[in-house]
Amino acid sequence: MLISRYKLCLYIFLTAFWLAAAWGFVADELIPPLHNFDTVRYLIVDGLLAVLGLACLRNRFDITVIGSFLLLSFFSSFVFNHVGLAIYFNGFRDFVGLLFVLPVLRYFFTSNNAADFKRTFDRNLLIWLWLQAFCVTWQFIRYGAGDMGGGTYGEGGSGMVSMMIYVVSFYLIAPRWDSSKYWQSLRENKWYIILLYPTFLNETKVSFILILAYFVLLIKFDRNLILRLTYIVPLGLIVLGGLFVAYVNVTDQNADEFFELETYQEYLYGLDLDELVDIAYKVQDGYYNMDEVGIWEQDIPRFAKIALSIPILAAQKGGILFGSGIGQFKGWTTGLCTTFSVDNRWLLIGSRPELFVIFVQLGLLGLLWLVWLLMKINFGGRTSYPLGMQIRLLIALCFVLIMIYNDSLREIIICSILFYILMAIKTVFPQIASDRCDNQLDM
Repeated sequence: MLISRYKLCLYIFLTAFWLAAAWGFVADELIPPLHNFDTVRYLIVDGLLAVLGLACLRNRFDITVIGSFLLLSFFSSFVFNHVGLAIYFNGFRDFVGLLFVLPVLRYFFTSNNAADFKRTFDRNLLIWLWLQAFCVTWQFIRYGAGDMGGGTYGEGGSGMVSMMIYVVSFYLIAPRWDSSKYWQSLRENKWYIILLYPTFLNETKVSFILILAYFVLLIKFDRNLILRLTYIVPLGLIVLGGLFVAYVNVTDQNADEFFELETYQEYLYGLDLDELVDIAYKVQDGYYNMDEVGIWEQDIPRFAKIALSIPILAAQKGGILFGSGIGQFKGWTTGLCTTFSVDNRWLLIGSRPELFVIFVQLGLLGLLWLVWLLMKINFGGRTSYPLGMQIRLLIALCFVLIMIYNDSLREIIICSILFYILMAIKTVFPQIASDRCDNQLDM
């Protein structure tokens, strides 16, 4: 018996999703030899999604997204910066999630099996959420708070996993939430709230922003809001204060540092940037090794990376308008490196906000392209989904944080979760409108 096209596409997509979502933890904790095949896994996931995305490509918006990216990256990489073809295709993999998740999801949501797909993927998201609780708790017990607390994603995924926990929990709680009965709804949906706790076990500071946004967006905004806030705000501050105390004790941090300006200056820009740059250069040139200085001693802070990249890009042929071409953040283990990435590795490695990653490779035009894409995906089209606008606002906050905090839009798992939720809240269930491809889901 032949398998249907829908089932085949679904199995391929779920295979790519879980390979991206769970490989890290399995390889870190259960089967360490799997790390020998990390590159193979990345190639399989990228290849599956790219082929599936091209096979599902029908919608005008999706074609425009891919076409505009190809045009921009062609000029940036080949016309101005003469990037090699192999380097270009290797770097292209960083954009597979942004380019090909949308057409795949649109195929599912505009098919006759849209309702079945939503039930299936919602169930997978619930499983994913429970797995984060298990995995982060395991990692916390074994390693303590820190970057090892990446949940199913594994080492280094703490920020991404924490962010997605809030989004997935909020999306799953939305249809079950009654904003007019705030406290009753909290009790009835306590497990979705409890499953937020891993975000305070992995030292992710953005969790304080996200948990505040999470509970504020669950409040009903009407003419009784002021009265409602008179008891919600004080209780919320008490709860937030309790979480803060628990956080600093669990992560063994100095509470006073959270209220000092220097803490945030050091974290985002650095207190002595000249010294940091000097150390980073010396590590790159072989004067120091990692055992002598440690990774954080040569990791240029996020905002400083952006500031330092401006004069460096201005000296490139693409300039700040077109950047240095794609492929600058990949290839260091395979030798597929550009001259630019070799000369500026001191700046490119370590913590990287998405704004920096796009700006370095595609310049200001690339940033405009990304902002346009995210705005259209998030706010394009209408939604009648429960708490639909609140979901959009929470995801918009995540997009802003990603732009200045990490480069998680390079990850297929992050694009899959965020884009799925944004598309799910625009879809009418169980009956999809007859003008499927260009109307109901047009971004």
